[in-house]
Amino acid sequence: MRAKGSITQLVRTPRPGYILGEDGCLVAFDESALVGLDPRELSIGDWVEYEELDPREERRASRIKPLIQRAEE
Repeated sequence: MRAKGSITQLVRTPRPGYILGEDGCLVAFDESALVGLDPRELSIGDWVEYEELDPREERRASRIKPLIQRAEE
């Protein structure tokens, strides 16, 4: 299931990062879920698209992609 949300907490090994989904629920993620992204490129408030793994267990995101590409500085 594809979903959208904003980053609310960044990954800090060993702690996961979190996305606040459009449904108002927090979804955890780790570095392995980032597609073509360096974790250092993420900021709190960035909007992303992701797939949610089986929600019957802990809510976790996979295949996270940015929704807006930032301009090169």
